[in-house]
Amino acid sequence: MNPSAGFPSVSLLVLTYQQCELLDVAVQAAFAQDCPPIEIVLSDDGSTDGSFERLEALAAGYRGVHRVRLRPRGPNLGIAAHYNELLRFADGELLITAAGDDISAPDRVRRLVEAWDANDRRADLIASDLMDMDASGRLHDPIRVDDLGRWRGVADWMARRPYIVGAGHAFTRRLMERFGPMDARIAYEDQIMVFRAIALGGAITVAVPLVHYRRGGTSVMPGFESAEDQGHWSERQLDRLLAEMQQLVADAERCGHGEAMRALMSRPLKRDRYLRTLLAHPPWPQRWRAYRDAAPLGRGWRLRKLLHSAFPQATFRIKSVLQLFHRRYWRARHEARLKAQREAGRD
Repeated sequence: MNPSAGFPSVSLLVLTYQQCELLDVAVQAAFAQDCPPIEIVLSDDGSTDGSFERLEALAAGYRGVHRVRLRPRGPNLGIAAHYNELLRFADGELLITAAGDDISAPDRVRRLVEAWDANDRRADLIASDLMDMDASGRLHDPIRVDDLGRWRGVADWMARRPYIVGAGHAFTRRLMERFGPMDARIAYEDQIMVFRAIALGGAITVAVPLVHYRRGGTSVMPGFESAEDQGHWSERQLDRLLAEMQQLVADAERCGHGEAMRALMSRPLKRDRYLRTLLAHPPWPQRWRAYRDAAPLGRGWRLRKLLHSAFPQATFRIKSVLQLFHRRYWRARHEARLKAQREAGRD
């Protein structure tokens, strides 16, 4: 790539998976970036809904100033392995995430680069605020993320993890090369990248919504058909969280903070072991032993999880009812907001 004078080499990564009906607007938003020429990488993660073919058509039809590249079709890799592959495929020194169901503001790349330049390009991750967007594309309130400049080092991160949303992130190539590929089991890359950045060159935040962030994704609890489905989902979530913890420990080792990270993870790892034991439905003596061994985790929490494992059908019914009330509550809030907006417009 030959970036314009003073403008860094940038790759805007459009990551898609099973989003054929939504990705046109995400890709067109990438094409519409009002900045010097950048590399736009379109990359589908093994979709079966025609997403790759649609990306192929959009790339072939583009006639703008940016350089558009389509990553060759491949199998489904998962989030972390997809990022690992993109790091090998893309050319940019600054890489910007654009999910296939989100919409980047036209000035997103320019504002992120301006913030990076103002920081003398020391930061290894640049976050931004986002705009909440529902499934139908209606916009709601801004989503404010933490000011990452307040996290001055690993000790600050360990004292309190920042609130961030990975869909709004840009990160440097040097960051990922310094720490190496992410564990392919990881489904939540945002805290991994933020920790790496804070441990290396630091991170900053642009306090402007630069992404319309569509609700949903892997972190949302789905509806379940049975208690067995719910149990399988819980086990997958545990696997994802365990992979994240193990990656954080490995990264902390690389930058001289391994002992502190292992101490920080001791409690969540104990929680993980307790929940896995219960999910295996062992005989009652083993459950009681696991209950005792899981101290000092909260007694009430341990007992509640123990009862859930003993009566999975009752737990399934209770959670199903709670999910129903939760959905109705947020639907009512949304309708009330729309009504208030209509009434304000009439005034």
